[in-house]
Amino acid sequence: MVVPVGVRLGAAPLEGMPDDVRRLYEEARNVSAVSPRSAAALLRLALQVLVDGLEPGAGSLHDKIGRLSRRGLNPDVSRAMDVVRVIGNNSVHPGQIEASEDERLIPALFALTNLIVEQVIVRAATVDALFESLPEGARSAIERRDSSPEK
Repeated sequence: MVVPVGVRLGAAPLEGMPDDVRRLYEEARNVSAVSPRSAAALLRLALQVLVDGLEPGAGSLHDKIGRLSRRGLNPDVSRAMDVVRVIGNNSVHPGQIEASEDERLIPALFALTNLIVEQVIVRAATVDALFESLPEGARSAIERRDSSPEK
C-alpha cells in the first residue's frame, strides 16, 4: 500500500540543482517526516553525487571535500558539506547522532544542501555566464594574466 506524501520537513530544492541530486533530495523530503534517519542518509548520498560531479575519480567523500577545500572551496561550504556528510553517516550507525532527536536538524540539513548547491553550482554558473558576456579581448587579457607565473 502506498501512502500519499504528507508533511515534508525540508525546503524545496534550489533551482539549478542537478537532476540526479534533485531526485535524491526529493526522495529525502518524501520520507523526512516519517524517517528522519532515512532523510539524513539520502541527503548524504545526494551530497556524494554532487561532490563526485565536482571532483570525479576515486576517494572517499571526506577526501574529496578536502581536495575541493585545497582548491579554494569556501570554508563555510566545506563545513556545510562536512555537517551533511557526518550527520548522514552517523544517522545509519547505532549510538551516533540521532537524526530524530532534534526537530530542527533535518530541516537544517535540507537548508545546508541548498546552500551548497547555491554556492558551487548556481553562483558558479552565474559568474561563468557573466564572464562569457565580456568582450573577447577582455576575456583573453584576463586569462593571460591568470595563467602567467607570478614575478
